[in-house]
Amino acid sequence: MPTLLFTVAPSGVVHLHDFLTCLARFDEDVSLEATPQFNKLRFSSLNISKTAHAAFTLDSSFFTKYHFSPGPRPASGPASQKQWSCKIQNRALLSIFKRRLGDRDREGGLETCDCELQANPDQAECRLVFRLNCRQGIVKTYRLFYEPGEIMHAAFDKLGSTNYWTASSRTLRDVVEYFGPKTDQLDWYFQNGKVTFTSYTEKIQAGRVAVERKDFNDFNVQEGLHIGTMVKDFRSIIAHAETMRTPVTARYSRGNRPMQISYGEGGLAAEFTLMTRGSTNVPSNASNASTTTTPARDLSMRPASRNSEKPAATSRSMQTNPRPAVGVARDMPPPPRTSPRDRESMAQPPLAKSDSLNSAVPPSASIDPNSLFIPADEDDQQWDEPNFEQEPDIVTWDNTADNALSAPSSTRLIRDSEMHSFASVQEQALQQPGRESRPTRSRFPAEIAPTQRLSQFKGIFD
Repeated sequence: MPTLLFTVAPSGVVHLHDFLTCLARFDEDVSLEATPQFNKLRFSSLNISKTAHAAFTLDSSFFTKYHFSPGPRPASGPASQKQWSCKIQNRALLSIFKRRLGDRDREGGLETCDCELQANPDQAECRLVFRLNCRQGIVKTYRLFYEPGEIMHAAFDKLGSTNYWTASSRTLRDVVEYFGPKTDQLDWYFQNGKVTFTSYTEKIQAGRVAVERKDFNDFNVQEGLHIGTMVKDFRSIIAHAETMRTPVTARYSRGNRPMQISYGEGGLAAEFTLMTRGSTNVPSNASNASTTTTPARDLSMRPASRNSEKPAATSRSMQTNPRPAVGVARDMPPPPRTSPRDRESMAQPPLAKSDSLNSAVPPSASIDPNSLFIPADEDDQQWDEPNFEQEPDIVTWDNTADNALSAPSSTRLIRDSEMHSFASVQEQALQQPGRESRPTRSRFPAEIAPTQRLSQFKGIFD
């Protein structure tokens, strides 16, 4: 069975109380882990959402006396474990040390604290026994039950974390105290020689704090890189670092990647691994994943209707080539005059032409059969029946006056009825007196011209 014995001085008991208070803000349970290789005792906690991991490592210099042995290796059977770990409630440990702080100047003040692991095979329960040796020969004993459990370690790549900064705990405490207690997230970035801390979720007190670069002990951060984290976790870390009066170092690579905040002094090393939040203002060289696009994403961001693309395409063509459009409009001749006989011949197209019109137009080959999105240039609405209530009215010139295939059914046609009227025929005969003005069948009016203007017409209620 493993053996664990250590003794802590009164100053070490104060540090025990402080970092146990910090761990209580992350989780209710505390994991203890002892390794014989480095002679270190580790206290750690992981929050319920698994977004923050806190660990305090105590080496042999922190203790007045420290000894750990995994136990003798049996001659037969499996080898004994090289480390020992357990879980215990944090409030049980805090109840031992929280009242010892006020007894340091009294006659019954604390002198030393001893801890012993009682894990014998003949005992049904394993315990951690704490003995507080006070003045005047007073000894207080506490026996705490623990349970075995797997210890989780936070993975962090220090070599890949090229961005880091070091600042005093006092400076960081002034920054955190500016934001209100209801602040959820905190974002900071470096630009123009200043590090700006910004809160976006506080409604009553929302603002930003700028810290000069010279206020940092060591600084190497990419400019314009945004990093966001939870204010609750960050405030707990800075509050404990202020009790030790030690500089704080933060290392990270980019947003949405883990960030590690570490500090230590006097044989006590603290490491906090936090989840971070990225931002849309990340530079292109900071994160390649934030700027990558896919064809499906491009198609989904395009407009779904072709009607919105037609005005834009028309405006671009008019801007790129405005002069030829004006010239064509000026030189365009009037529509030719047609007789009723001509219109009858035009209304009956040949058989080959009707077959070509009735044949369906093949779809474009640009459609990807494996894609989940339909491109905007192949809208399904173009094959639907015309909806007269939703589609806009389009006014076009009907040159044939009878050809139903010249325009869609949803458009309104303007027929040239005035040029075939009887008044226009007489006016042309007067202008050409030398030529025979005998009206023919083709020149008789096919339609009657209007005899009254719309402005002269009055309705029933006028």
